[in-house]
Amino acid sequence: MTMLANFVLETASSPGVSSFVLNGAVADRRAFSQAFPDGGRIFYFADDGTQAEWGVGTLTIGNPCTLARSRVIGNTQNGTDLMRFSGGVQVYNEIPAEFLVQLDENGAVSLKSLTVLSELLVPQVSDWNSNQAVRAADAKGWFVKQGWSFSNFGGNAIYVGWRNDGSGLGLGVDQTDIGTFALKGWVSDNYATTVQVNTALSAANSAQGTGNAALAAANTANSTKLDANNGQATVLSVSYGPNKASFQGDGNFVLYAGINAFFAVSTSSINWNGHDFVFTEDLPTDPGQKIVMDVATGVSSGGRVTFAVPFSDTPRVMAQNFGNGDVNCHAYAPDKNGFSLHINNGGTTDITYIAKGPK
Repeated sequence: MTMLANFVLETASSPGVSSFVLNGAVADRRAFSQAFPDGGRIFYFADDGTQAEWGVGTLTIGNPCTLARSRVIGNTQNGTDLMRFSGGVQVYNEIPAEFLVQLDENGAVSLKSLTVLSELLVPQVSDWNSNQAVRAADAKGWFVKQGWSFSNFGGNAIYVGWRNDGSGLGLGVDQTDIGTFALKGWVSDNYATTVQVNTALSAANSAQGTGNAALAAANTANSTKLDANNGQATVLSVSYGPNKASFQGDGNFVLYAGINAFFAVSTSSINWNGHDFVFTEDLPTDPGQKIVMDVATGVSSGGRVTFAVPFSDTPRVMAQNFGNGDVNCHAYAPDKNGFSLHINNGGTTDITYIAKGPK
């Protein structure tokens, strides 16, 4: 949208610091509404013959037309405040000096800044060692070229593109194939970082130290607990807390609580806290039989007595009264679970019984 047109001049009456209410074009000039569209942003100057301001205004076409003082660029008081106009004022369209492209005394363009809102075309570069502006086409073709084929390589150029064989992103300089880029993901999948190498090295050193300690312990165990000739154990101790189990050189297996032995086994005896054990074959009875001795009280004549521990078959039973009197009872009708009691004079009695039979 243009902000400048020719011969635009109107007057406004006592605007103060408000928008200009336009009175129409003066003789031989054009009105703002004839040169610009409704809502257009345009350059303006306002001058009452004593003071003036300039800036960018916004036009509203109507009856009457108004020009809002949207942005004050400068005024005759060297500021950017709205000037207070108390009388008639001329309002005209002109470009402020701040927006003019000017040449310095050497003929060079002097600009604080330049914003290009559309295309800006520059000529082709004729000297790459000069300060000429570079066209997009020249920059694309000169610095980096896309695609990949040795037949496309030329001098003084860098080529970047996917290789035709699918092996990755290639780099070429002038007519030399520099190689293929190694991207971050591929590097992390195929190479260890310094931190990973150091971590693995530390773990290996630690494992080596542990292995050396284990080897030393094994050598010690071999020299102190195994016969050097045939490898058979002659002495072996296993500790668990304050307790220890020891296969001793004297042929005994001994359990210790602290330093005190409480259980010992050899090929000929068993000892537990000072008590010896006998084996079944050492007892004066058939190893396949057992003896049960118990007491039954208040047994009536003809009553049934149940063994405290049953037998696998019928045992032999002997029953006797308690006390110092004559024996006046006997057992009869035994089976593997118990027997019946006969009392000569009837009644009840307390007895002791012994039963021997198959286990």
